[in-house]
Amino acid sequence: MRTRPRLEKPDAGSRSELESGPGSGSHGAGWLDRLRHQGAVHQIARYVASIVLLLACWEIASLIITAVKGRALLPGPYNAISEVIRLAPILFRHFWVSAWRLVLAMLLAFSAGYPLGLLIGHERKLDEIISPIIYIVYPIPQVAFILLLFLVFGIGNPVKVAIVAVALFFQILVSARGAAKLIDQEHLTSVLSAGASRWQIYRHVVVPATLPSILTSLRVSVGLGMAFLYIAETTATMAPGLGSFVKSSQFNQAQAFAGILMMAVLGLILYIAIDILERVLCRWKYVRHRGG
Repeated sequence: MRTRPRLEKPDAGSRSELESGPGSGSHGAGWLDRLRHQGAVHQIARYVASIVLLLACWEIASLIITAVKGRALLPGPYNAISEVIRLAPILFRHFWVSAWRLVLAMLLAFSAGYPLGLLIGHERKLDEIISPIIYIVYPIPQVAFILLLFLVFGIGNPVKVAIVAVALFFQILVSARGAAKLIDQEHLTSVLSAGASRWQIYRHVVVPATLPSILTSLRVSVGLGMAFLYIAETTATMAPGLGSFVKSSQFNQAQAFAGILMMAVLGLILYIAIDILERVLCRWKYVRHRGG
């Protein structure tokens, strides 16, 4: 007669080893926290390495131009950073003015262009009516609208925000329309078969499916918005703003590059903010799959 092998209970040490796996209670949470911390450290290290490489290339370019031309036409990073420190109070005043103008313009363009683009891309009849208008208006350089915007809004802050918002609106609109048209029809059919309403289709299918593409478009909009903000701040009256600061310093290269550096810092902050926003709104893109 066979005797069944007796299963021995794991001792405390074995239990602790088993419970220390990635999917076990508080230990699992600690494991995930460590992964997140390591990811943040690696991200910071990449940013630092990129900045060091950029400054090195900048210094080399400055030395080469100085050697070829015989005079310092391109100030080195040390001179520009020294000017940033020396003019910090003035620069930060210009920085915050440009920052709120750019952020407000991006919010206006996003809040108008994103929902309209989704509607055009998802609603076939609306797409047939409005798409030809987009094809006609979008290729026109947005710079051509600047004179009209000055006539409508005057020369104050509203026109500066409007110039940037109009430029970004069309880009976000076209991106949202394209992303909505690329949604797999099977996803829509499965949701419709479950009895979803039109609002639920937009909330649970259209918006989540298009968010990554729109956030990518928003990243591109940072550079485009900065360019149009510079045009707006240097075309109108010389009110506070990084664009007007750079233009007024055109005969002092180090001081002008200090303003350009602050524009780069503003762009970097916005890029990081959009990355954080994507991690919050598109969490499924950053889920780590465990197992084989």
